[in-house]
Amino acid sequence: MKNFELPKRTWLYACMLVGLPTLVVSNAQAQELNPIVVVSNRVNEQLSDALPSVSVIQNSDIDKFRYADLYELLSGQAGLQITRTGGPGNPTSTYMRGANSTQTLVLVDGIPFASQGAIGAIAPLEAIPLPQVERVEILRGNASAVYGPGAAGGVIQIFTQSPKVIAEGADLKADVGSLNSRALQTSIRKNTGDGQLSVTLSDNRSDGISTLTPARYAQTPGVNVNPDRNGFDAQSFGLGWRQNLSASTQLVLHYLNTSTLASYDNPYAYTSSERWSSKSKLEMAGAQVSHRLNEDWKSTLSYGQSTSKLSTLTNDVLNADYGTTNSYQKKIKWDNVVSWGKNTQATFGYAHQLSELDAERTSYDWNVDPATPIDVRVNQSVRQERLFGGVNQRVGAWSWRVNLSHEKLPGNQSDDTYLLGAGYDLNANYKVTLTRSTAIHSPTVGQLYDVAFGGNANLKPEHSTNNEIGLQFKDDNSFWRVVAFDVQYKDMIAASSNLVNDPFWASQYVTQLENLSNAQNKGIEFAYARKWAAWGFQGAYTLQNPENLSSSRPIQNRAKRFGSVTVTHFWDKRTSLNAKVLATSERWTPMIGSFSSSALAPGYAVLNLSADHQVRLGLKLSFSVLNALGKTYFHLDGYNNPSRTYHMGLKYAYR
Repeated sequence: MKNFELPKRTWLYACMLVGLPTLVVSNAQAQELNPIVVVSNRVNEQLSDALPSVSVIQNSDIDKFRYADLYELLSGQAGLQITRTGGPGNPTSTYMRGANSTQTLVLVDGIPFASQGAIGAIAPLEAIPLPQVERVEILRGNASAVYGPGAAGGVIQIFTQSPKVIAEGADLKADVGSLNSRALQTSIRKNTGDGQLSVTLSDNRSDGISTLTPARYAQTPGVNVNPDRNGFDAQSFGLGWRQNLSASTQLVLHYLNTSTLASYDNPYAYTSSERWSSKSKLEMAGAQVSHRLNEDWKSTLSYGQSTSKLSTLTNDVLNADYGTTNSYQKKIKWDNVVSWGKNTQATFGYAHQLSELDAERTSYDWNVDPATPIDVRVNQSVRQERLFGGVNQRVGAWSWRVNLSHEKLPGNQSDDTYLLGAGYDLNANYKVTLTRSTAIHSPTVGQLYDVAFGGNANLKPEHSTNNEIGLQFKDDNSFWRVVAFDVQYKDMIAASSNLVNDPFWASQYVTQLENLSNAQNKGIEFAYARKWAAWGFQGAYTLQNPENLSSSRPIQNRAKRFGSVTVTHFWDKRTSLNAKVLATSERWTPMIGSFSSSALAPGYAVLNLSADHQVRLGLKLSFSVLNALGKTYFHLDGYNNPSRTYHMGLKYAYR
């Protein structure tokens, strides 16, 4: 446990923050321990009724610390590891229960937005600005029977600021901090007769840190690092509209537009003076019409589309070798929820999804004329369809659910998935849960058709099987769940030693992608929340053993132990204090300067502190210290993280 130990002063600072006189405050200020969630079965249910393992990050959690991005918000959740190649604004990857970062389905208001490139279906979380996020729900384990292909590791469902029946008004937030960081956010809410409108705009900028340290790689052949700091510049616009068309029909519209320019260090640049940056633009729009046919049957028709555009710049000019990658997704879905009495619900429906890749870059004929660029263009699309249904029921102390899905996949392939769950209430407080589920993950458009990057039209879906058993406790003041899981991953897509079928690219020694790898992960997840008088506690801990079953090479970026502890103290009705410790054990990561070797990144523990004070009605002052002890640590070997940073914010709410 050496890598998981915390310095004594880490605990001392945390105790100093929370070891203050206790005053009883209203429950409205405390964390909601058993909130309503939808991610488990796409229907409203309380967290304690969800049979699979689920976590919720509520709006109060988002406001606790002056976090810059989703990486910082999601860190420390049970079963979920997350990495970032440098400071805020840099690419972020998620690893749920040991799955690849491409195997977790990330949705924004139900809309998928993952890249369709040959690298896999990685969702650019760094492109989602925190000011637009209202809450996040996390479902761990296979969920293809509920969400379709892609949910092998689990699901992260991000809900943006949504219109509600609340007092009209406007919020203005301004933040400043270390590294010349500054952020501005404004939100406007308006009731429009039988409807509600919300608009949110944000601007977030920072000079950042130097992603890589030049001195560390001064003697590494082929590695050139620019010593400049790597900042980012991000803007967003979000709109939500909810309208009651009649007593039984409701229309909901969502729109989100973000743009980000993030500087980074490319260790394989030609010279150390080159300035590299990624420019991304994300646009999502969705419409949903819900109609209640009678008091027991609700039918919903929804449409969502996303556009993700990414380009690479060198010295502020488009780098043609890296080019542009544009991913488009369109999804239409028909959902039905039918209730039989108070204890039985059935769900069924149909979904159709179109995924498209439009990528352009240059390459070279290294055998004939390596000096003349060759234009490479991929413009392909694939379609997927699914029929799904499920039943969940409570009978006495028992609860159970069945979800089934039939998937029609690209290349005239098809597959079936299921989720079976059962729960038993031992008494009013304790509950045992048992879940078995399967999942599939379809190849992206690039993995099928981008031959220059190993595309193989004969690829099959990846498969996964998950078993878990849990014990849960809840009462008025606490909620915890411990889950033991065993998950198998099969037919995972990886680069092979076989040349691609295309004669030209085969002559360039491009090897094709194939279904080669198998892996497994067994472990235990623990999530805990408790409120006591003026105190709030949250904790998460994961112990796992991810294994590569296809080679002796260790699985990258997966720690065997990680977790977090958050303590909140309400000094009085106007002031709250927070401390959060994040810790992880050592893990293998890619090694800069080598395409085949791994480096062992050491474990670390980080302390974050924050305080909020209600100056007067409608005016709140916030202050936070992130990485309060100034620790030097790495998610990925060599990629720096910010040292101690200070942030101050002011929020004004007009009603």
